[in-house]
Amino acid sequence: MSPDHSRDRLINSQTCQPMKLVAALTLLLSLVLAGCTVAPPQGELEPFDRRADYDYRLVDLPDAVVTSIPLSASGFQWPDLATDVDTALLEFSLTSAEGQDPGIAIDGSGIQLLQYFEQGGQGRRYLDLSPLLQAGISPGSAVRFTSHGAHWGTGDAALVAFSNSSMLGRRVLVLAPHPDDAEIAAFGVYQTANADVLTVTAGDAGGANFDALWPDSGEQYRAKGRIRTLDSLTVPFLGGLQPEAVRNLGYYDATLRQLWLQRPEPVAPPLAELADPAYFRRLNFAPELRDRPFESSWPSLVNDLLRELENVQPETIVAPHPMLDRHGDHQYAALALFEALDRWGGDSEILLYTNHAVGNEAYPLGPRDGMMGLPAWNGGPLHVTGLYSHQLSLEDRRRKLIALEAMHDLRPFDPRDGSQVDEVAPLFDYFRRGPRPNEIFLVTDSDGARAIYREYFAGRE
Repeated sequence: MSPDHSRDRLINSQTCQPMKLVAALTLLLSLVLAGCTVAPPQGELEPFDRRADYDYRLVDLPDAVVTSIPLSASGFQWPDLATDVDTALLEFSLTSAEGQDPGIAIDGSGIQLLQYFEQGGQGRRYLDLSPLLQAGISPGSAVRFTSHGAHWGTGDAALVAFSNSSMLGRRVLVLAPHPDDAEIAAFGVYQTANADVLTVTAGDAGGANFDALWPDSGEQYRAKGRIRTLDSLTVPFLGGLQPEAVRNLGYYDATLRQLWLQRPEPVAPPLAELADPAYFRRLNFAPELRDRPFESSWPSLVNDLLRELENVQPETIVAPHPMLDRHGDHQYAALALFEALDRWGGDSEILLYTNHAVGNEAYPLGPRDGMMGLPAWNGGPLHVTGLYSHQLSLEDRRRKLIALEAMHDLRPFDPRDGSQVDEVAPLFDYFRRGPRPNEIFLVTDSDGARAIYREYFAGRE
């Protein structure tokens, strides 16, 4: 209901008494004079209560270096961390967040940062200050805060820092449930590392983006899967990867949860008409993968992932966090990976990302000049050891935006004549959400992956 309709109902109600009306108008006037902005209503894609704490328990993580900070109305002085760290987040109290895209601007050592919060937000929050470390900020340097509609509580705060392995040249395997997930979550990481990008599904479901060209539904979804599979195999070239470093396993979009529920039986493609079940897999560059027998089943998926681990021997694996990401394919792609990890027995760190946050699908918040921050969460332990905030230069962000634009499924127009076919609200547009100054990951290991797997399936067997 709009504010105008609410006002008309108040004035025209036969049960409304003059004194109640005066009181209501007085309260409304006081809120306006106080500069208070009524936050927009929350929908089903934002179930997290904006006035609740974000609870990551960062200060309790095993790899955390925690320093108490006296936060003032103007900021704080950078402490002597006395260790080699590359990621730092400030845990503080957000007291109010008003206006559209409320945020806090940070200025320190010649670096300017901005991070946005929910309109109407309040409670424990985290500011990513990692670029100050990259700039070599010195102990005692002033870190100045300026409110852009978001306000903070003064007093005790905690600077929580972490030390991570350099991604430069590191052997990395990036797991993408769909074409474009690797670019959204980890383009900056994979263009820096010695990386392989492995996409699980063809992306052959979702919106009928191409039905203007292929009116038959089954044919349209086959074409969509082909286009998106080829995107997953070629767009990583924009990040410097070679053909041998990109693969798509060719499983069907929107089926991974069903694979687990129906195991060990195979699952058919839900929308695409395929004469050959391995149609999408055969688009790969690698002859071995093109010719490998294909079955759309859970055991086959786990076996394929195990083979990737054995072939790549990654030092770092990048994958979705199944407790933080709402998308079923993201959850079950990670869970299949965790099964494969348990069988592999290798030693690898795991960086967990969130592309569809369970608390708010609009994450990351605000315009794309803002730091990613952490997604809304207060659902208990996440079984991680630390955090990693990977910094992107301006040129990195430009390249990332181009990579996202090269993914046909992210384009909201008809390729035939340029007309709109699927209007994407700016709130959910990945051209806003993706090319940020940083990519943020929760860090865990094989023990953490096993704990996440057990907790996710607790009571579901």
